[in-house]
Amino acid sequence: MAKKKLAANVVVVPKPARGSYNPNRPLAKNTLLLNQVRHFQEVEDRLPPDQRTGHDPKKIRTEGQAAAYLKKMTVLLHPQAAKPGRVKKTGGK
Repeated sequence: MAKKKLAANVVVVPKPARGSYNPNRPLAKNTLLLNQVRHFQEVEDRLPPDQRTGHDPKKIRTEGQAAAYLKKMTVLLHPQAAKPGRVKKTGGK
């Protein structure tokens, strides 16, 4: 069977290794997520008050809390990604 040719603008992302996401792991142990939260906090601080998420990023202590905040910010900044059928949900909530 021939491989399906992907459009030039499609990025194939491999499935993460088991255990790479732990919603209860302290955020301080994940530098990437910690920096993403900080970056999004800087972006959110520049938004008009009525367009902010209502999350207090200073209270984010776990990977799960960071994921929820990052998801809210991503939907806020990229609403087209929130349309049904655009994002395949894999595991988690």
